[in-house]
Amino acid sequence: MAALHSHTTHPSGTGTRTRILDTAEGVLIGIRRIGPADAFDELVGAARRYGVSVFALAEALVALASGNEAPDLAAARAARTEWGALFGS
Repeated sequence: MAALHSHTTHPSGTGTRTRILDTAEGVLIGIRRIGPADAFDELVGAARRYGVSVFALAEALVALASGNEAPDLAAARAARTEWGALFGS
């Protein structure tokens, strides 16, 4: 799946969605010490496993990393389950 990652493959139109996805990738890159393609793949895979939007999950991961609440409760639960241990949650 790594070949799918490219900043040009992020949906155009809403810069906020792209920025939150980039920020979430950055969180995973920093905490897991992985590359951008692997971070993107991890987000997409987790979104599929939990049946939530990749953008909602990205927002929830960023919220988790910053100690804030995510607006999407299902995505917040998924983020806590998937990555909570990395943040002591």
